[in-house]
Amino acid sequence: MAKKELPSITEIAKFLSKENLLPVYLLCGEDQYTLDLAVETLEKAVTPLLLSDFDREIISAEKNLSLTQVLDLAYSFPFGGGKKLIILKNFEKFADKKELTAYVKNPSESTVLIVIQSGKISDISKEPYSKLLEKKELFEARVATGEELVDWVVKKNKKLGVNFSQDNARALIEIVGEDKSLLEMQFPKIIDYLNGKNEITYEDIKKISSPTKEFSIFDLQDSIGKGDKSRAIEVAYNLLDAGVEIVFIVNMLAKFVLTVAQITDLIRSKVSDNEAVKLVGVSWGYYFNCKKAKYLMSDERLLNASRALLNADLAVKTTATDNRTVLLMLIGEILGEEVTSTIVS
Repeated sequence: MAKKELPSITEIAKFLSKENLLPVYLLCGEDQYTLDLAVETLEKAVTPLLLSDFDREIISAEKNLSLTQVLDLAYSFPFGGGKKLIILKNFEKFADKKELTAYVKNPSESTVLIVIQSGKISDISKEPYSKLLEKKELFEARVATGEELVDWVVKKNKKLGVNFSQDNARALIEIVGEDKSLLEMQFPKIIDYLNGKNEITYEDIKKISSPTKEFSIFDLQDSIGKGDKSRAIEVAYNLLDAGVEIVFIVNMLAKFVLTVAQITDLIRSKVSDNEAVKLVGVSWGYYFNCKKAKYLMSDERLLNASRALLNADLAVKTTATDNRTVLLMLIGEILGEEVTSTIVS
């Protein structure tokens, strides 16, 4: 039997007016950005109905706090005579979660209880989740990926007055990653950079989102794609010195090598660039940057690069090897030589 999909957290938009407010909202999921935004949206909707500052409570699950105590508070009358708002965080930490079931069946008419559970619900057939689902009071913030995340970037920037094509949205995600919080941090920088213009290009995105003014991850990829070891080491060290995490560097190089491998196969199959971009699922700019990596375009070198990346990943996660040495070894192995020497200063 297929696992039932929970209602999306975006559906809370139906329940924000005074007439449609739900007594309980249980918000769960792995997308912390969207969870935080949903709580903020609900809080703004309920706040005008609070007639006393004492009727707003934000509670975080603790060892010495039982869920029964929180529910007793929810049943108590508001100080001001209007509504009471209780935001309960870290619901996953409560041992007595089933206690919420009775409250969901018979909630206080004067309280809006927002319950937040980080992560997925493993079994929605268990209580209190089953009853919450039945009452349509359970919502999930699923992590957006692929085209869904691309659409999110486009729509967010459209609201800010910036014309963002889907291809450029993909480029931004390729550079920054899929974390919505990190992506949103780029939006004010984009607006400042455009200085009144409303159109952005791929080159603009590379400049704005680069973690360091001197070099970007794309400079490292270009150097490796050309087989230029000394330049690659220079760029890699610059990235580290600029505060770029080594995990990010390794992951971006892994994506680069995988994309080059896919493009190499498509070239052999004589697939057009238009079709290849769709099949690989990257932006035009990133596709052509990878297509220029002629040094890597052989089965032997691609296999060698994959092994080097695996070794680097293991070194980062399981050894105390310093980051500069890891990158020195990685670049040396990708470019066809083993490196066992000390750090190049």
